[in-house]
Formats: sequence, structure tokens, C-alpha cells
Amino acid sequence: MVTVTPAAPVHVEEAAQVLAGALRDDAMMSAFVGERPNDREKRLTHLYEVFVREGLRHGAVDLARAEGESDVLGVAVWSAPGRTRGTRTQQLRDLRSYARAFGLRHLLGARRLESTLHAARPGEPHWYLAVIGVHPAGHGRGVGSTLLRTRLSTIDRAGTPTYLEASTERSAALYARFGFTSIGSVAGFPPPVEPIAMWRTGAGDRNAAPRR
Repeated sequence: MVTVTPAAPVHVEEAAQVLAGALRDDAMMSAFVGERPNDREKRLTHLYEVFVREGLRHGAVDLARAEGESDVLGVAVWSAPGRTRGTRTQQLRDLRSYARAFGLRHLLGARRLESTLHAARPGEPHWYLAVIGVHPAGHGRGVGSTLLRTRLSTIDRAGTPTYLEASTERSAALYARFGFTSIGSVAGFPPPVEPIAMWRTGAGDRNAAPRR
């Protein structure tokens, strides 16, 4: 059985390492950090440290473990509606992590891709799945599904829509099983990367498509 618990600041490094190991070959993330396989996982760890800290500040970070075990098998990072910027100290800390992740040469290009994703997000308030990843040791154990089901059940009680980008058709099919619908692709990434924008209406929401 898989259990899901909320993360705390002490879990930032471990959660980032799990995400980096899970997504080191993800084409969408490779567009951010570049085709540098020797240090890609290290760079992704720095990047996901930003994601996790941001989720803890303004959203939710869920950790999945096998019942009775301490090792983290999966992580999901969510941004709540009305996301706000952190303090100046937090922003500087995040900038340092971005620089370690992308390198100074690629920092501006990576930030442009980040802005492209942000601009494509719907205008109405929603929860945003920033990233989800499952450690290889958790494959085939329902870890990703449990992470999604747990957080979505909480979001549904508030009747709030949710949004995410799927990096592949295969992952889009998984999200579709949880009620997400494709609303188009996100242009601006180097071929063949073409993130799929996906939307899930809130409970009782009659609008099938969001305002963009």
C-alpha cells in the first residue's frame, strides 16, 4: 500500500533528488537544462529544489512512500490559485538554484521557456500541477496514481479547477483517466517537444474549457 503525506522544509533536498532521478530523461525538462547527460540529474536537482520550495511556500508538496517505509517513492508539487512571489531573500536563493541548474549561458533561454509555460496557463483561478515524478523503485506500484488521487480529492472538495502540462501523449492518457482534457499544445519549445495543456473542471463547474 502507498501512503501520501505532506512535505516539510526538511524534505526539500530528498524530494528534489527523487524528481531529478524520475525525470532525468524527460524531453521537456531536457529542453530546459540542455543535452548534457553527464550532469543532467545534478542540474535537475537544483531546479526541483526551486519547485519544491515554491510549492511549500504557496501550494502543496505531497510525498508518497510504501506503507511502513521511509524512502520517498514519488513527489507531486502543486501551486495554489493566486500564486504569489516569495520574499527577496527567497527569490535570490531561487535565482542561485536556477543558475546552478541551467548555467549562466542557458539561464535566459530557460527563463523564456518558463515564461512561455506561464503565459499559456488559463486566466481563471486554478490549482497547477507543477511537477510529478516517481522513483524507479516505485514503478508499477500505483505511486503516481495515488499521488494524483489524493490531492485531487482535496481540491474537489473546494470545487476548484486544475491545470497541468503533459510532456508526452502517454502521460496525457494517464491524466485523462483522472478527468483532465487536452485544451491544445504549448508552442515555443524546440522540436519535437510540444507540451500538452490539460484542464480539469472543478466540481459543479459547467464550463468545459477555461478562459485563456
